[in-house]
Amino acid sequence: MLFFVRGPEEGETIAIPKGTRLTIGRSSKSGRKVRDTHLSRVHFEIDYTGSRAVVRDLHSRNGTFVNGKKTREQPLQEYDRLLAGEQSWDVTYVHNLSDLEDDAEETMSFLDQLKPCVACGREITLATFADGDVPEKGGDYLCPDCAVVMSFDGKELNGFEVLKRLGAGSAGMVFLARQVVLDRVVALKVLRRKQKISKRTEERFIREAATISKLDHPHVVKVYDASPFPHGYYIVMEYFEAVDLQSLVDERGAPSVPVAISIALQMCKALDYAGREEIVHRDVKPANILYRADTGIAKLTDFGLAKRIGISAGTRDGEGVGTPCYMPPEQVNNARNVDHRADVYSLGASLYHLLAGRYPIVADNLQDFVQAILERDPPPIERFNPRVPTPICEVVRKAMRKKADQRYQTAEEMYQALDVQRQRYGIPAPPLLCPE
Repeated sequence: MLFFVRGPEEGETIAIPKGTRLTIGRSSKSGRKVRDTHLSRVHFEIDYTGSRAVVRDLHSRNGTFVNGKKTREQPLQEYDRLLAGEQSWDVTYVHNLSDLEDDAEETMSFLDQLKPCVACGREITLATFADGDVPEKGGDYLCPDCAVVMSFDGKELNGFEVLKRLGAGSAGMVFLARQVVLDRVVALKVLRRKQKISKRTEERFIREAATISKLDHPHVVKVYDASPFPHGYYIVMEYFEAVDLQSLVDERGAPSVPVAISIALQMCKALDYAGREEIVHRDVKPANILYRADTGIAKLTDFGLAKRIGISAGTRDGEGVGTPCYMPPEQVNNARNVDHRADVYSLGASLYHLLAGRYPIVADNLQDFVQAILERDPPPIERFNPRVPTPICEVVRKAMRKKADQRYQTAEEMYQALDVQRQRYGIPAPPLLCPE
């Protein structure tokens, strides 16, 4: 028996014989390459070695969804819809390919109904149309995200002219906008209020604004204001025209050693400042570090999971929050009580990713993943990138020690250790914008 996934392009059918596996992504390293910049290089895997095929997300940047719900690993049932990037696939089990021919025309006519958002240009998926949350006017459509901040008749939200959509994440969408009264370009981070958003998510979004608004540092993205509006909440932030490091690594591979060290030193300064303000970021990772190649400047962003030391910040005892492959053991066990040494670990894990060009933790399932975080050190960076000097790798290893009291005790301490190696190997000093 064969398992098939029908794709949206010209009746494309992907055949996966029983007893085999297939990876799918935008890179030629995948078993099946799909042209879609929203896919990761190797985005997900279909594993049909058991009685049922299983989809397994491979730590993708934008996630893998089954019937509209994000998943890490899940068996696939007949007629499930698999979504990744801007692609959708319908699942069916058949004996041979000819069994699909009768319904091919009907399936493709349904898939051809995909329409782009008139504001951001992204295709609106069939699952989104099915939710009934897509405004339409004269044959034009607005995706639910853009519809929150603009309409067909105007692009203004509470004194901000919305220019374009910059991106989206688990905690909201980000738009480029012009603040009309002050005539300045800003970034608007918007959380739309809807039934699927929990009260805790709203509280964390508001807390992010309250937390970061107190921070004033050149290597931290500045927050100017925050406010509720009829459809949700928005945060007004500094617009820093840059690329996040996760995208940089996905698109171009690992940066040079000097660039990685420069970025890490700047993040040490940002985290040292946050630590002195008694704020723990709790989600330091490449996706939350912005970098401009022309100036060499890096800035830390997204304080949605940040907390003040000594304050619970809505996290329950025994609850882990953050991004697992950059998360220290103590944060997996109990994120409520972590201190700035957790950020030191996460920065070390991020630097590992930049130098090695791969995630520090890779595992086949969630249980192994957690066990690796708690018990196993990541493979040596030198194995993947022999150009990295061993003393620099040692700095990363110390930052990622399992026990917090064996790491660098502050980000400034990590900075000093890393800067010694920078000077030793003649790496140019980073463009630190803050006074020493």
